[in-house]
Amino acid sequence: MNKKIKKVGVIGAGVMGATIAAQLANVGLETILLDIVLPQLSDEDKKKGLTPESKEFRNKLAANGVQGALKSRPASFYLPENARLITIGNMEDDLNRLKEVQWIIEVVVERLDIKKIVFEKLETVMTPGTLITSNTSGIPAKAMLEGRSENFRKHFAITHFFNPPRYMKLLELVPGPDTLPEVVDTLVEVCEKIVGKGIVYAKDTPNFVANRIGIYSMLCVVRTMMDLGLTIEAVDELTGPVVGNPKSASFRTVDLVGLDTIIHVANNVYEGAKNDEKRDMFQMPEFIKQMVEKKLLGQKTKQGFYKRVEENGKKITLSIDYKTLEYKPQQKVKFASLEAAKSIPGTAGKMKALYFADDLAGQFTFRTMSDVLLYSAMRIPEIADDIVNVDNAMKWGFARKMGPFEAWDAIGVEASVAKMKKAGLEIPGWVQEMLARGNTSFYKREAGALFFYDIPSKGYKPVPVKPGVILLPSLKDRQKLIAGNKGASLVDIGDGVACLEFHSKMNALGDDIINMVLKSADIVSKDFVGMVIANHGENFSVGANLALVLFTAQEEEWDDLEWAIKTFQDSFMKLK
Repeated sequence: MNKKIKKVGVIGAGVMGATIAAQLANVGLETILLDIVLPQLSDEDKKKGLTPESKEFRNKLAANGVQGALKSRPASFYLPENARLITIGNMEDDLNRLKEVQWIIEVVVERLDIKKIVFEKLETVMTPGTLITSNTSGIPAKAMLEGRSENFRKHFAITHFFNPPRYMKLLELVPGPDTLPEVVDTLVEVCEKIVGKGIVYAKDTPNFVANRIGIYSMLCVVRTMMDLGLTIEAVDELTGPVVGNPKSASFRTVDLVGLDTIIHVANNVYEGAKNDEKRDMFQMPEFIKQMVEKKLLGQKTKQGFYKRVEENGKKITLSIDYKTLEYKPQQKVKFASLEAAKSIPGTAGKMKALYFADDLAGQFTFRTMSDVLLYSAMRIPEIADDIVNVDNAMKWGFARKMGPFEAWDAIGVEASVAKMKKAGLEIPGWVQEMLARGNTSFYKREAGALFFYDIPSKGYKPVPVKPGVILLPSLKDRQKLIAGNKGASLVDIGDGVACLEFHSKMNALGDDIINMVLKSADIVSKDFVGMVIANHGENFSVGANLALVLFTAQEEEWDDLEWAIKTFQDSFMKLK
């Protein structure tokens, strides 16, 4: 199948459907956004003089979806004018317009009965070869396909976008039992190269990969917190950037997502994964059930694990006491091992120090991290075929710096397994076999290429690299470095093109980078046809090294400062 995707239909204009449509429009794909016709006019509609036949009324949900996406924060559209690529309509009047599209994405409410009704309608207008996917977060493909035609089944897959679609890289791709290989290939092509997603190949199991492990991880954190008597804010300190997670850590993330959503996902696993040896972990602790009853759901109800209040004219954030469900001022979090870990450079070093610490913070880190690592290992090949897909799912879906197997390498597989065994934890057989064969890491780098441990072959395989993707560390390992210093490097990336890579702290622009800009301009003008400036850093560049500028100003070295500013300007003018 060599199918070109030029126009897409999105069914369901709720938050997720509208923001998926926005991202499709962002990348230049014309999109038809449809939703149902509301059953009756509202009082406001009547005041406007609308009738049941009015287009404004009949397309109201789709129109509201686009307006919601335009107003959303963070912004769903690259530019507001991208919304012009979205045509709105409804499922009664405009279903035939879907004959124009090459791909239909269903994004309706997470109810199997409703999805089946939608698919039955869609099948009446699908042209031969049209791709049809569902954005479900956990309903099995097999269940959704009951009663569908052979053509529908062959062209169906699950494409699970993560919210918000513009910003979250992950897209879990789950083929149905009869999905054609060429359908999968086409979806990968369009979702990676056009929509800008990172594809994780998942199995048709409850909550797929990211949410299966992510929710398990969250509930491990909750139960360990309760066992050790830690506070909400202490846990967020221990599960945030210090171990490679976003600043929202654990409970702030739940407040963002919504506690009701977390419970829905957990229930889905509990009901669907009856053979999961850790199934009971997905049952909610009593205090969380009480929070839901009290509507303490997070940002959507203005109170969850945290609550913003005004005291003495100032806004402060309170945290919940899960024993009483009352809000209290946050306590200062102080653990010796946490303070020591923060001073260690690099996430791997911080994580390792906390994992092997003996104080309360160390006990918490050991228990929660060990649980998640072991659970992740037990889920292969149930939820995915290899460790690479699991790691990518957790990095791209939850904005973590490392996936579970990368994190396991960071703390040391042999030493951590020894500690786990001493604590009486059961190690999956394939991990023990890997170590017994003398393989002491899940990943290794050789001759500029990255390899991962493959369970079926009991050996290492290259981590797949998509054609057209350039990995600068790999090129430097293969002696492609042209010139460099502490702040920047010039690398030969082939086809007569060089890449200037920044690698100073936060890629701040200082003397080293400026000198390499000047040097690179001279080299490239003589020996290459072009140059790109790129890097793999978390920040492309935070801008000028303001600490150095401040120091120079404080010392009143005005001539030096003036020279630095002129050199900075001259160096980048030279690139022109």
